[in-house]
Amino acid sequence: MMHVEKNVYDSLIGTLLNIQRKIKDKVNDRLDLVEMKIQEDLTPMEVGKHTYLAPACYTMSKQEKWV
Repeated sequence: MMHVEKNVYDSLIGTLLNIQRKIKDKVNDRLDLVEMKIQEDLTPMEVGKHTYLAPACYTMSKQEKWV
């Protein structure tokens, strides 16, 4: 049971603080949302060779992380 709690905690904190190795928000996930016509404002943006993901509404800014 403790491992499940730790995994949930790690996923939640990783998502809120936008820790790159811990988030579960990838390009394919975002493309699925667009295909289902859900959260179209989170569409991945392609600039040249790079693909950028807009921060989700629940992602904390640097200033919010240190308050």
